[in-house]
Amino acid sequence: INISKQPAPAALTQYKMQPQAEYDGPQFTPVKEVIRQQLLDEQGYLCAYCLGRLKNDRLSMKIEHWHCQENYPEEQLDYKNMLAVCGGNEGESPEKQHCDTKKGHLDLCYHPANLNHHVAGKITYRGDGTITSNDALLNEQLENVLNLNYIRLKSNRREVLHAVLQILNVQPGTRSANEIRHILKVWQNRDSEGKYKEYCGIAIYYLNKKLNR
Repeated sequence: INISKQPAPAALTQYKMQPQAEYDGPQFTPVKEVIRQQLLDEQGYLCAYCLGRLKNDRLSMKIEHWHCQENYPEEQLDYKNMLAVCGGNEGESPEKQHCDTKKGHLDLCYHPANLNHHVAGKITYRGDGTITSNDALLNEQLENVLNLNYIRLKSNRREVLHAVLQILNVQPGTRSANEIRHILKVWQNRDSEGKYKEYCGIAIYYLNKKLNR
Protein backbone atom coordinates (compact mmCIF):
# COMPACT_ATOMS: atom_id res chain seq x y z
CA ILE A 1 0.00 0.00 0.00
CA ASN A 2 1.08 3.61 -0.42
CA ILE A 3 2.97 5.05 2.56
CA SER A 4 2.69 8.72 3.52
CA LYS A 5 6.06 9.81 4.91
CA GLN A 6 6.33 12.34 7.71
CA PRO A 7 9.18 14.85 8.10
CA ALA A 8 12.39 13.38 9.49
CA PRO A 9 12.40 13.07 13.30
CA ALA A 10 14.08 15.98 15.06
CA ALA A 11 16.50 13.55 16.71
CA LEU A 12 17.73 12.42 13.28
CA THR A 13 18.05 15.98 11.99
CA GLN A 14 20.15 16.91 15.03
CA TYR A 15 22.28 13.78 14.71
CA LYS A 16 23.08 14.55 11.07
CA MET A 17 24.61 17.86 12.16
CA GLN A 18 27.35 16.04 14.08
CA PRO A 19 30.77 15.71 12.41
CA GLN A 20 31.13 12.39 10.55
CA ALA A 21 27.58 11.33 11.42
CA GLU A 22 26.77 7.89 10.03
CA TYR A 23 24.07 5.25 10.34
CA ASP A 24 24.74 3.04 13.37
CA GLY A 25 27.62 5.30 14.33
CA PRO A 26 28.42 6.54 17.85
CA GLN A 27 25.39 7.79 19.81
CA PHE A 28 23.02 6.64 17.06
CA THR A 29 21.14 4.00 19.11
CA PRO A 30 18.62 6.37 20.76
CA VAL A 31 18.08 8.11 17.40
CA LYS A 32 17.44 4.74 15.78
CA GLU A 33 14.75 3.95 18.34
CA VAL A 34 12.97 7.21 17.51
CA ILE A 35 13.19 6.40 13.78
CA ARG A 36 11.90 2.87 14.39
CA GLN A 37 8.81 4.11 16.21
CA GLN A 38 8.00 6.82 13.67
CA LEU A 39 8.29 4.33 10.78
CA LEU A 40 5.90 1.96 12.55
CA ASP A 41 3.43 4.80 13.14
CA GLU A 42 3.62 5.86 9.48
CA GLN A 43 3.09 2.34 8.18
CA GLY A 44 0.39 1.26 10.61
CA TYR A 45 2.69 -1.44 12.01
CA LEU A 46 2.89 -3.30 8.68
CA CYS A 47 5.93 -4.30 6.65
CA ALA A 48 6.40 -1.90 3.73
CA TYR A 49 6.57 -4.84 1.31
CA CYS A 50 4.56 -7.90 2.40
CA LEU A 51 2.15 -6.03 4.77
CA GLY A 52 2.78 -8.52 7.56
CA ARG A 53 2.48 -7.35 11.18
CA LEU A 54 5.43 -5.54 12.77
CA LYS A 55 6.20 -4.93 16.43
CA ASN A 56 8.59 -2.45 17.96
CA ASP A 57 11.40 -4.88 18.63
CA ARG A 58 14.56 -5.87 16.82
CA LEU A 59 13.39 -9.45 16.30
CA SER A 60 10.22 -8.73 14.31
CA MET A 61 11.29 -5.66 12.34
CA LYS A 62 14.24 -4.01 10.62
CA ILE A 63 14.88 -0.54 9.27
CA GLU A 64 15.35 -0.94 5.53
CA HIS A 65 17.22 1.44 3.26
CA TRP A 66 15.32 1.44 -0.04
CA HIS A 67 18.59 2.49 -1.67
CA CYS A 68 21.04 0.22 0.12
CA GLN A 69 23.78 1.79 2.22
CA GLU A 70 26.56 0.00 0.36
CA ASN A 71 25.63 1.40 -3.06
CA TYR A 72 24.20 4.74 -1.90
CA PRO A 73 26.19 5.79 1.21
CA GLU A 74 25.11 9.40 0.75
CA GLU A 75 21.51 8.35 1.51
CA GLN A 76 22.22 6.37 4.68
CA LEU A 77 20.75 9.12 6.91
CA ASP A 78 18.04 10.24 4.47
CA TYR A 79 14.77 9.56 6.28
CA LYS A 80 12.84 9.33 3.00
CA ASN A 81 15.06 6.34 2.16
CA MET A 82 14.04 4.42 5.31
CA LEU A 83 11.21 1.91 5.66
CA ALA A 84 10.09 -0.50 8.37
CA VAL A 85 10.20 -4.09 7.15
CA CYS A 86 9.84 -7.61 8.54
CA GLY A 87 12.64 -10.09 9.16
CA GLY A 88 11.87 -11.81 5.87
CA ASN A 89 12.97 -15.25 7.10
CA GLU A 90 16.51 -14.03 7.63
CA GLY A 91 18.86 -16.99 8.08
CA GLU A 92 16.71 -19.31 5.96
CA SER A 93 17.61 -20.57 2.50
CA PRO A 94 17.21 -18.00 -0.33
CA GLU A 95 13.99 -19.52 -1.68
CA LYS A 96 12.32 -18.91 1.71
CA GLN A 97 13.57 -15.35 2.15
CA HIS A 98 11.43 -12.36 1.22
CA CYS A 99 11.16 -8.56 1.48
CA ASP A 100 14.38 -6.71 2.39
CA THR A 101 16.20 -9.91 3.36
CA LYS A 102 15.69 -11.27 -0.15
CA LYS A 103 16.23 -7.90 -1.84
CA GLY A 104 19.72 -7.38 -0.40
CA HIS A 105 21.63 -4.77 -2.40
CA LEU A 106 19.34 -4.82 -5.44
CA ASP A 107 17.42 -1.75 -6.58
CA LEU A 108 13.64 -1.55 -6.88
CA CYS A 109 11.83 0.36 -9.60
CA TYR A 110 9.14 1.82 -7.31
CA HIS A 111 9.20 3.22 -3.77
CA PRO A 112 6.05 2.59 -1.67
CA ALA A 113 6.52 5.95 0.06
CA ASN A 114 7.00 7.95 -3.13
CA LEU A 115 3.45 9.04 -3.87
CA ASN A 116 4.45 9.90 -7.45
CA HIS A 117 5.10 6.19 -8.01
CA HIS A 118 1.58 5.26 -6.82
CA VAL A 119 2.59 1.67 -6.17
CA ALA A 120 -0.82 0.55 -4.89
CA GLY A 121 -2.41 1.42 -8.24
CA LYS A 122 0.04 -0.88 -10.03
CA ILE A 123 -0.70 -3.93 -7.84
CA THR A 124 -3.25 -6.65 -8.57
CA TYR A 125 -4.12 -9.87 -6.72
CA ARG A 126 -5.47 -13.26 -7.71
CA GLY A 127 -7.90 -15.41 -5.79
CA ASP A 128 -5.15 -17.76 -4.62
CA GLY A 129 -3.34 -14.90 -2.89
CA THR A 130 -0.80 -14.25 -5.65
CA ILE A 131 0.38 -10.64 -5.93
CA THR A 132 1.05 -9.42 -9.49
CA SER A 133 1.36 -6.30 -11.61
CA ASN A 134 0.67 -5.41 -15.25
CA ASP A 135 3.95 -3.48 -15.09
CA ALA A 136 6.41 -6.13 -16.31
CA LEU A 137 9.42 -4.84 -14.36
CA LEU A 138 7.45 -4.42 -11.14
CA ASN A 139 5.93 -7.87 -11.57
CA GLU A 140 9.39 -9.40 -11.98
CA GLN A 141 10.62 -7.65 -8.86
CA LEU A 142 7.59 -8.66 -6.78
CA GLU A 143 8.28 -12.26 -7.76
CA ASN A 144 12.06 -12.53 -7.78
CA VAL A 145 13.59 -9.58 -5.90
CA LEU A 146 11.12 -9.43 -2.99
CA ASN A 147 9.75 -13.00 -3.31
CA LEU A 148 6.30 -11.79 -2.27
CA ASN A 149 4.69 -14.95 -3.63
CA TYR A 150 6.51 -17.09 -1.10
CA ILE A 151 4.03 -19.82 -0.12
CA ARG A 152 3.33 -18.53 3.40
CA LEU A 153 2.64 -15.00 2.18
CA LYS A 154 0.26 -16.26 -0.51
CA SER A 155 -1.55 -18.37 2.09
CA ASN A 156 -1.90 -15.43 4.48
CA ARG A 157 -3.34 -13.23 1.75
CA ARG A 158 -5.72 -15.98 0.68
CA GLU A 159 -7.00 -16.26 4.26
CA VAL A 160 -7.68 -12.51 4.31
CA LEU A 161 -9.64 -12.76 1.08
CA HIS A 162 -11.67 -15.65 2.50
CA ALA A 163 -12.43 -13.56 5.60
CA VAL A 164 -13.72 -10.73 3.38
CA LEU A 165 -15.88 -13.15 1.39
CA GLN A 166 -17.35 -14.55 4.61
CA ILE A 167 -18.38 -11.05 5.68
CA LEU A 168 -19.92 -10.37 2.27
CA ASN A 169 -21.81 -13.66 2.37
CA VAL A 170 -22.99 -13.46 5.98
CA GLN A 171 -26.51 -12.87 4.70
CA PRO A 172 -28.19 -13.94 1.45
CA GLY A 173 -28.49 -11.60 -1.51
CA THR A 174 -26.20 -9.07 -3.13
CA ARG A 175 -24.44 -6.50 -0.97
CA SER A 176 -25.24 -2.87 -1.75
CA ALA A 177 -22.52 -0.41 -2.72
CA ASN A 178 -22.87 1.30 0.67
CA GLU A 179 -22.41 -2.01 2.48
CA ILE A 180 -19.28 -2.73 0.46
CA ARG A 181 -17.93 0.77 1.16
CA HIS A 182 -18.49 0.22 4.89
CA ILE A 183 -16.47 -3.02 4.80
CA LEU A 184 -13.80 -1.33 2.68
CA LYS A 185 -13.34 1.43 5.27
CA VAL A 186 -12.61 -1.19 7.92
CA TRP A 187 -9.68 -2.42 5.82
CA GLN A 188 -8.49 1.04 4.76
CA ASN A 189 -8.52 2.58 8.23
CA ARG A 190 -6.36 2.03 11.30
CA ASP A 191 -7.64 0.70 14.60
CA SER A 192 -7.53 2.51 17.94
CA GLU A 193 -3.82 1.65 18.26
CA GLY A 194 -2.97 3.12 14.87
CA LYS A 195 -2.57 -0.27 13.22
CA TYR A 196 -3.79 -1.44 9.84
CA LYS A 197 -5.04 -5.00 9.43
CA GLU A 198 -2.39 -7.43 8.23
CA TYR A 199 -2.27 -8.04 4.46
CA CYS A 200 -4.97 -5.41 3.97
CA GLY A 201 -3.86 -4.81 0.38
CA ILE A 202 -5.69 -7.81 -1.05
CA ALA A 203 -8.91 -6.91 0.82
CA ILE A 204 -8.79 -3.31 -0.41
CA TYR A 205 -8.07 -4.43 -3.97
CA TYR A 206 -10.91 -6.96 -4.02
CA LEU A 207 -13.50 -4.64 -2.47
CA ASN A 208 -12.60 -1.76 -4.79
CA LYS A 209 -12.85 -4.13 -7.75
CA LYS A 210 -16.28 -5.24 -6.56
CA LEU A 211 -17.42 -1.61 -6.21
CA ASN A 212 -16.27 -0.80 -9.74
CA ARG A 213 -18.25 -3.61 -11.34
